[in-house]
Amino acid sequence: MQYWFRAVIRNTFFQVGMGLLLVMFLGGWILKLFETGEITQGETPFWWAIVTMTTVGYGDYVPQSPQGRIFAVFVMFAGISLVSLLTASISSIFVAKKIREGKGLEKVDIKDHIILCGWNRNGEQILDSIQFLLGDRPRDIVLVNDLSEDEINSLKNKFRNLRLHYVAGDFTSERILERASLERADTVVVIPNQTDPGVVSPDEKTIFATLTIKSLAPKVRVIAYMIDRENLKHIRRANVDEVVMSDDFGAFLVASHVVSPGVPQTLNALLNNRTQNRFLRVSIPKEFVGKSYDELFDYFRRKKHWVLVGVFSEDESLGIGEILSADTSALDAFIERKLKEGGISLQEESKVRTVINPPDEYIIQENERAIVIP
Repeated sequence: MQYWFRAVIRNTFFQVGMGLLLVMFLGGWILKLFETGEITQGETPFWWAIVTMTTVGYGDYVPQSPQGRIFAVFVMFAGISLVSLLTASISSIFVAKKIREGKGLEKVDIKDHIILCGWNRNGEQILDSIQFLLGDRPRDIVLVNDLSEDEINSLKNKFRNLRLHYVAGDFTSERILERASLERADTVVVIPNQTDPGVVSPDEKTIFATLTIKSLAPKVRVIAYMIDRENLKHIRRANVDEVVMSDDFGAFLVASHVVSPGVPQTLNALLNNRTQNRFLRVSIPKEFVGKSYDELFDYFRRKKHWVLVGVFSEDESLGIGEILSADTSALDAFIERKLKEGGISLQEESKVRTVINPPDEYIIQENERAIVIP
């Protein structure tokens, strides 16, 4: 209680507000001593004091005596000083808030946003792809990293179609994630800080961040970018939704350039967000639910001039990686080995189930969407 009282007393707003009240009541009371007539009646002298202090000057009540007019000069100067202090205090609060936002020290009060944790050479490519794919649709993106204020301002100028926000700090910290409004976010993307000198393996921080995010906001979708494939089983146990490997396509593209020229060029075109003939995710018309894949294929080809590649659905069931324990025990190794022998790989687990070029008689399900090439 004593600490709270001291904090209130030292508050600038409280001090200036008390000063204004004191000058108003004291000014009105002293004016009664110097003046006579209507200006001294009821609450009129206090009304005159506040009008004079704020330099509004309605002129409805005016001191007539020399003493009253001299005293009015002191009230004017006192009012100008106090009102100026009040204005300066309010301005300083907004300026300080703006400076703290620029430094990433303020809480971001938004929802349904994307959080991008970490930063490396792929960060700008991710933002560029998101901006291009969104088109004119605005989207809030919160960057959580240790970039300088100048670097963040440069990114904001470069990606003007994105509403970029910044939170400075370690993205494995609960306090920092709460400042980024994690619980109200839509998706979190975790990319490794490859320049972080305090981390031996960038994947370690990615796994730890995923564990922290899922413990704070289990329903938020998390996409993790991993470097070492050996860490896949660990990130799966962290209940990640999707994993992107840094070497997923590199080896295949190199081999294809040697063995199957034309395949890598086609794949690059399909995955390039700048081309018109890239992969697109589209909704399936309701009238095709329960009908065959062949009918849906003909519809897209005839009506849209699109090629239907396959369908997918988001699987919300419990994944195999979530069943295994948090340690790397012999039992977990035995279960994983048996799953692989049965054709089920823990590393291939995904919460998005895809069906590429199914048989013509394949029946479209209600929760499925289509992957097409325009």
